[in-house]
Amino acid sequence: MLSRLTSALSPAPRPDGTGLADAIVATTDVLVVVLDPLGRVVQFNPACERLTGLQYAALRGQVLWPFVLDAAERAGVQAAFERLMAGTAPRRHEHHWRTLAGERRLILWSCTVIPDPRGGVAFVVGTGMDVTREREAQQAQAESEARFRALFDRSADGLVLLDPHDPLVPWRIVDCNAAFCHMNGYERHELLGQSIDLLHSHPMMARDGPDLLHWIREEQPARGEGAHLHRNGSVFPIESASSIVTLSGQELILGQDRDITARHRTEERLRRLAEQLAHESQHDPLTGLPNRALLLERLQLELRRSVPEEQTLAVVAVGLDGFRRVNDTLGHAAGDDLLRETARRLRDAACPAHTVARTGGDEFTVIIPAAGDPEGALRAARALHRVVAEPLHLNGQLFPVRASLGVAVCPPDSSLPANLLRQADMAMAQAKRDGGHTTRLFSKALDLAAHGQLHLEVRLRRAVQEGGLHLHYQPQVDAHTGALLGFEALVRWTDTKLGAVPPARLIPVAEDTGLIHELGAWVLNEACRQAAEWRLRVPVAVNVSAAELIREDFTARVRAALARHGLRGTQLKLELTERFAPRDLRRASAHLTQLRALGVQLSLDDFGTGHAPVATLMGLPLNELKLDRALTAAVAGSAAEQRVVGALISLGRSLNLNVVVEGVETQEQLQALRDLGCSAVQGYLTGRPGPPEVWTTLLETLDA
Repeated sequence: MLSRLTSALSPAPRPDGTGLADAIVATTDVLVVVLDPLGRVVQFNPACERLTGLQYAALRGQVLWPFVLDAAERAGVQAAFERLMAGTAPRRHEHHWRTLAGERRLILWSCTVIPDPRGGVAFVVGTGMDVTREREAQQAQAESEARFRALFDRSADGLVLLDPHDPLVPWRIVDCNAAFCHMNGYERHELLGQSIDLLHSHPMMARDGPDLLHWIREEQPARGEGAHLHRNGSVFPIESASSIVTLSGQELILGQDRDITARHRTEERLRRLAEQLAHESQHDPLTGLPNRALLLERLQLELRRSVPEEQTLAVVAVGLDGFRRVNDTLGHAAGDDLLRETARRLRDAACPAHTVARTGGDEFTVIIPAAGDPEGALRAARALHRVVAEPLHLNGQLFPVRASLGVAVCPPDSSLPANLLRQADMAMAQAKRDGGHTTRLFSKALDLAAHGQLHLEVRLRRAVQEGGLHLHYQPQVDAHTGALLGFEALVRWTDTKLGAVPPARLIPVAEDTGLIHELGAWVLNEACRQAAEWRLRVPVAVNVSAAELIREDFTARVRAALARHGLRGTQLKLELTERFAPRDLRRASAHLTQLRALGVQLSLDDFGTGHAPVATLMGLPLNELKLDRALTAAVAGSAAEQRVVGALISLGRSLNLNVVVEGVETQEQLQALRDLGCSAVQGYLTGRPGPPEVWTTLLETLDA
């Protein structure tokens, strides 16, 4: 079995006798033609054959023009060819080639003359690119821009085109229609070339241009309300929708503005009527603090005050560490007491000008106007941290309070309210990742990482729900005979936008977002289905995370998957990571015992990386240890590494566990492991992971 697997997966030998230049000409998608001084074909590469349908063998030694050119173009191309050999023609030009199917393709050529030893012309080498679609796209774009111009000029709404990339004039006005000019009180020539900040009471684009551009790209179109400064000095509210457009290859912002003064007057009257109800709807009933809605309103107000006056404003996000543990151990009444006391401490520590709000289950937000520079904001946040973190008596016992705080500051961070709140939350999340009970200041790196993580989560959720995942299988074989001992099912995800996403990136996102349960259920079911289709006599192994194993329905899920596909428990192996926390293992021990009773084999994966104590292993109902691939790399040439691996193999045997060594890639590693008494291996040498069809033929051969 070992030899057959190895040979089946070995790459084909490299062909002999072909030079590098010939190989490039033969495999490139670039059109390559070599002509002699009479225009006869010396070389006509496969790309040319694919484009025209003509064969090099039929053209060799023939004058090229009659085969690929319409009669109307031949004379011009022949003349250009002669001027090229005389050194008087440009080396780049375009003309059409005709295909056997009757298509006319526009080709952009770059030509080079190869001289002979006597100074004449030996060959003309032409390299070409098919630019038919590019030229058609350019024509279509020109027509589209003409239609856009007609609609732009006739719109009743105020329309403006802005260049957000001008290094000298922030968000420069490129064009605007008559309605936009009338609404703002200017003539068109007075607006063109000016920054849109001409219509703002403060330089908003100069400060927040990058954030706004990012927001528009995400929303497309981005809708909101703002205010414009009329030429007569009055300020009036507008409703705006902003989108990205591309005109003549330039990225611009199309703004559609509407004067909503009348609407605002109506809304103001309604606001007065609803003022009493608004208070109740904008405050948290448990703590009496403003809720997120009121917080956002006050933050908008504070930003309107601080930005024109160039004052620094800080937003501090406060999150209690381990709050769920309080509810679980002391009860929800104690949890409510902790929340009320935290609210009181923050309110008492804050100045009258500060706003303290409860924005989530165990999260609070504090707005600090006139906070000074970022370091001053950080000092103020640390002072709040000290107040919150004082021990508290709950249910008659002194309880230590831990909290993580995140700080966002305007400037230099965003001056958009939602952005500032999000940035403070990201900084708080970073404080929790750093171990908690500390304070962190927002940085742009956190924003970039969060956007990448969110995009990955959205794509993964869609892949899990709509079937964008697949499994590869890697064999586990007997180290001495090569006999097949089983397969490990490995999840693979190739996204249309992100490409191949490695499991090391996929699995943590699934665990952080809770998608691991759906992902794990799909992998378990698909692996069992494939094992049944193959009629495997050996087990198929599926990786299981701690989050899955501690769920109450996990054992029932495994039992249902086996029954659904008619498998016995012995045909399934579950691989647990060594990085399980001991408390998770204790909670999962009942499930492991139930699974073992079904006949399901249990394997501890990645063993030898130092995460699991031996005492923990002895308390688990395991069948197998899998030594981490990191131990295999130097086993062939290092006596010290051999002693370590040998000791781990002996440990497994002493616990009556099978031992599988991962990461076997060379014959020398395999022989070293045989000498150490290893009985089972897995790795590229004995079989790379592959889709089911790679293994189906081999399994049929084995059955035969």
